[in-house]
Amino acid sequence: MKTKYLVIIGVLILVAVGFELIVFFSLLGEYSRLENAIQSSGVFVALLAAVIALSVADPKRRSVNIKIELSIDKGNIATYPKNEMSDDLKKVYQNFTDPVKSHRIQFKMTNISSFTLREPALTFRLPLQKQHPYKVGQIYSERTFNSNLFNSQREIRLLEFADTVILSNSNLPYWNDQDDITIWIRMVLDDGKLEPFVVDVSVNCENAEGVTKKVGIKPKELMK
Repeated sequence: MKTKYLVIIGVLILVAVGFELIVFFSLLGEYSRLENAIQSSGVFVALLAAVIALSVADPKRRSVNIKIELSIDKGNIATYPKNEMSDDLKKVYQNFTDPVKSHRIQFKMTNISSFTLREPALTFRLPLQKQHPYKVGQIYSERTFNSNLFNSQREIRLLEFADTVILSNSNLPYWNDQDDITIWIRMVLDDGKLEPFVVDVSVNCENAEGVTKKVGIKPKELMK
């Protein structure tokens, strides 16, 4: 039973008990009025039965379920020589190998929800430090994430926080059950330490409750 129905039932029971106690003590010894009060309690019983019937008739909302398989595109590596970076960017990547390298991390996602998702929105929360250099003019002076999520600019969302970046796109009209899609995101893996990190992947849609999965990325294993 959904929480909202449990709350309503609880409120009705409390109101009914309070009402009956007040009536009972105020009308004690007056049979005719007491009989009317007992009859009025039938209203609360009817309301309670109606709420229970509604809760049974209101099916639980379905939930999204996806399978995520991680891989790396070893044939698509980009390099960024430090002598082509601004002084500020050199400081950011001072502990990285030279040239700095970025890879396409591929997230193959399969809809295993047993139903078609309507208007699905895909969202990735990424560590800020995994951004790769971006050239403005003749020099690398900015950082960013490249992705095929940007193939359609109409529904793209990009938000930057203190230590994470959120990429989101809701351009798909539907996503059939058992169909898979592959989203790639270019990021820097070799920071000199090759420590594992986590990317949060969320899928939401109009006709079901969304899901968020934490995908562990292990650079040492991916780059073998």
